[in-house]
Amino acid sequence: MEKLDEFFKSLMGERNGKSDLEILEEIEGYLQTGGVDEAIAQLKNLEKEQNIFLALRMIMRSIVSQLDELNQLGTITQEDLQKVHEKVKELIPIVNTVFNSRYRALLMADLAVLFYRLNDELNGDMALRTAIDLARNHDDILRDIMMCLIRKGLLNKAGYAMKMVREPEKLDVVLVQLAEMFYRAGDVKKARLIIDHIASPFHKAMALYYIAAIEAEHNKEEALKILDAAFQMAEKVEDPEARFELTLKLYELKHSILGNTFSLKEILSRKGGPPQ
Repeated sequence: MEKLDEFFKSLMGERNGKSDLEILEEIEGYLQTGGVDEAIAQLKNLEKEQNIFLALRMIMRSIVSQLDELNQLGTITQEDLQKVHEKVKELIPIVNTVFNSRYRALLMADLAVLFYRLNDELNGDMALRTAIDLARNHDDILRDIMMCLIRKGLLNKAGYAMKMVREPEKLDVVLVQLAEMFYRAGDVKKARLIIDHIASPFHKAMALYYIAAIEAEHNKEEALKILDAAFQMAEKVEDPEARFELTLKLYELKHSILGNTFSLKEILSRKGGPPQ
């Protein structure tokens, strides 16, 4: 039983009479009452890397939330920004103690958002570049970084980050989903901006397919125009089987909008026909 107790204590990172779990709970409590300084002071008492990661994320997200709230109220001052900027600088050496590349990539992305909120574009871009570089072998982390930037309204920075990804196709699936989400919410400008950053012709055509389906509920003429752009994009798909399947979906939607049926001859006459 004694050995089992020691095992669980090691998992929680017990130190100086308090486990990492207890310290994390204290940090969470401080943040709930706006005690960012007190929360930062507790970081040195954490032992396990994953717990340092969790605490840093909680602290940085709390700071971003506070900044967003002050901005909405219109009560933030330059002095406030400077004070927060100094706090954020204190976090950088602690972030750099995290060796796990997945953890540090997410932390650097959070730092980037913080710097952008503080109007420090230079340090924000540096942090974002580091985050993308650290996440280069982790597709899911790359997607999380993009989602974070987009949720925070930093679309230009999301586009900047996408250009740094060596294999942009890795992001295409999530970009298609985002384009559909924004278009459905009525934010056409954001949806089109996201589609512009989709690298693969297949996924770009699929994004156009989804928004055409949404538009068909309100404006059939506009939906058909979007579908026409999707057909043109589909012709750029190199894989013949993928191109045929995509073209088939596009024709199905087109004739559903028109309220009639389509013929296989129509499909076979296009470049999107099946491989011979």
